[in-house]
Amino acid sequence: MKKFLVAALALVCSGSAFAIDNEPEEGLSTQVFLGMTTSSIQNLNSFDGKVGGTAGIKFDYMLPNAHGTYINAGLDWIMKGAKMSYKNDFPVIGTTEVTTKIPTHYIELPVHVGFRYNVMQDLGVYGEVGPYFAFGVGGNNKVSLDADGSEVAQYESSYSIFKKAKDRVNFQRWDAGFGFRVGCEYMNHYSLNLGCDWGFTDMWRDSYRDAAHDAGVKLDKIKNFAFNLSFGYRF
Repeated sequence: MKKFLVAALALVCSGSAFAIDNEPEEGLSTQVFLGMTTSSIQNLNSFDGKVGGTAGIKFDYMLPNAHGTYINAGLDWIMKGAKMSYKNDFPVIGTTEVTTKIPTHYIELPVHVGFRYNVMQDLGVYGEVGPYFAFGVGGNNKVSLDADGSEVAQYESSYSIFKKAKDRVNFQRWDAGFGFRVGCEYMNHYSLNLGCDWGFTDMWRDSYRDAAHDAGVKLDKIKNFAFNLSFGYRF
């Protein structure tokens, strides 16, 4: 029994020493990342998700004497939006396919609180949560028609989805929501990151919603959602 207690005490002490040796280094660091997104606009009926890209920079501050707790803020470019496609068959003109795409581009500022644990000297895992604030810098509503028959020409139109107008679909530029990230990092430099962002803001512009209401059309609240996968490098 005595030998067992001695062995257990030695194991606890060695484990504590290991945890101290592998505790994340305190202070400020910078990480750049590049990746892809899969996004959708919730409650926008008949629209599906679309694939886009993301890139950015973030600044992590590992808090002193906090055993792996950190805060960070970043500046990201991220693509969001949705798309819809359907086909119709006509006796004379053949099959027509109508596609509507709403690709949007945002500059996003996430502010997160996280915790990192180094499972070994060269490998750490982490998770973080917090709000984000975003501004739409570009985006279009693109409609295209493609027909097999010769009597219908191909057609395509596009306009800014953020431009204020009462007679066509348009969004407001500001967005805010909540997100989380999980990931792993190798040798304190190379990381693989997974994350999700849920928008809280109704994306319909007020003037467009009011015009729809006056026309007897009720619009459901629509909100951004995005899943992202990225690779990062820490300096």
